[in-house]
Amino acid sequence: MHHAITNAVSVAANVDYASLSQRIWAIVARTLRPSHVCAGVAVYVAWKSIYALYISPLRRVPGPFLARLSRLPGLFAGLTRCTNDDMVSECEKYGNVYVMEPRKVAVCHPEDCRLILSSYSFVKDTLYENVDFMEPNIFLTRDAELNKQRRRQVGPTLSMAGLHKMEPTILAAGVQQLMGKWDEYIAQSGGGKARVCYYYDLTLMSFDIISSLGFGKEHRSLTTGDKTIANWVEKTFALMIIQMVLPAVKRWPLRMLANRLLRKDVDDFFTFGHSAIRERKLHLAQGLPRPNDILQSFIDAEDPESKIKMTSSQVITETIMVLLSGADTSSTALAWTISLLMLYPAHHKLVVDEVRGAFSEHQLITFDMAKERLPYLEACIYESLRLCPVSTNLPRIVPKGGITLRGHHIPEGYSVAVSTAAANMNPDVWDNPHLYDPVRFLNNEANRRNLMTLSAGVRICPGRHLVMVEMITTLANIFNRYDLALPSDATYKPTNVDKSGLPVIMPRTNLVAMVPKYPARDCNIVISKR
Repeated sequence: MHHAITNAVSVAANVDYASLSQRIWAIVARTLRPSHVCAGVAVYVAWKSIYALYISPLRRVPGPFLARLSRLPGLFAGLTRCTNDDMVSECEKYGNVYVMEPRKVAVCHPEDCRLILSSYSFVKDTLYENVDFMEPNIFLTRDAELNKQRRRQVGPTLSMAGLHKMEPTILAAGVQQLMGKWDEYIAQSGGGKARVCYYYDLTLMSFDIISSLGFGKEHRSLTTGDKTIANWVEKTFALMIIQMVLPAVKRWPLRMLANRLLRKDVDDFFTFGHSAIRERKLHLAQGLPRPNDILQSFIDAEDPESKIKMTSSQVITETIMVLLSGADTSSTALAWTISLLMLYPAHHKLVVDEVRGAFSEHQLITFDMAKERLPYLEACIYESLRLCPVSTNLPRIVPKGGITLRGHHIPEGYSVAVSTAAANMNPDVWDNPHLYDPVRFLNNEANRRNLMTLSAGVRICPGRHLVMVEMITTLANIFNRYDLALPSDATYKPTNVDKSGLPVIMPRTNLVAMVPKYPARDCNIVISKR
């Protein structure tokens, strides 16, 4: 009897459940009729439009209409187009402050950029805290106190005084290795000239400089072809950016996919770093001299206020971040400078004459020597950083009370994107901004102050001095040793001009830095001994 009652209740429950399921699916089917879906979408779009145009705090800020409705247009543009080119053109169209997303504006005037970057009250965007596979570090942390402490710890290492001690390693892994490679190219060509892709060579050279300084071993990927560290850097940066933009990859099942594609290389990279610290400690235990490099300096670094030192894990994380943020920055900036000087032969000739008038043919030019005698070369570098900045935009959160920029009030909690590219091209500040004109940086501290490429204020790039040392020594020695010319099949050359009569700059795209889009095609030069 008991079993019969139980079975009857079970059957009744199943029947009720099946009936309920059928009713639910019938309701869903009616709701999801195309006409109903279209009506729902129309109502949603209408509401978003009404809110954006009549209610939103940003309703009076100029900007594209679709950007007021959704983040998707901006995300799509970032994946398919050059962010810097878009921001420059939209700044020219809409002005110094314009809407990028429903709760985000772009900031394009150097004065406003410095105002935002000069204070820790404008906290980095929340996307920076999405990275979970490494220690908080100077680049990713949103914690002002941690950033201050870390800058006190690593600041002496990356100061000019610290870099002077490391310059022999910078030159050996950098331009000396590069010149050895280029001499080999010329010798193998048999005709006294060789065609090289300078973008790829400069990229590997930059990896070798920071790897040699950061891991305590001589790295020569440019000449040996060993791209292990370059591959680790690529995978680490890819995982970091993916987690920042798409935090869902940290959860199953996307986490499993990301781990399968990227995590092993990332873990190998950090393991390699920890082994470098162990080897260095063994080196010192044997009574050998303390090397002058980033690794040793970070190990020894102590915050002068708290007397806190970095742990081994923090040392490795900061070293890897220097490599991630520094190698592509300096190599790409070098590539843009060479490209621009090839487009503007008059400036190229002035640089070559300046270098060769100051130094003998086989002289190795150090940073201090170049800084003292080559002001025009330095001006060319600054102008390249202005016209083709390697950074994109720097997102910050508006603090309590909001901020008023160019007459537009931006509420607290909204985002402001400091556009380095648009600030560097702002017609309110720069005369004829699309023209490559190094003269604007000769004896002009105001223009150097307005340059936003390496950030500014409390979050200014801590590796900016390393970038300048690498760029100045590399270019000075290249122009002293070699004659450079565009190949006959070059697409972008002085005679290929736009509607304004200015040489067309090769296309660029968003990667680790703002890099040439087709380097194998566009970054070729013919080199020969002077």
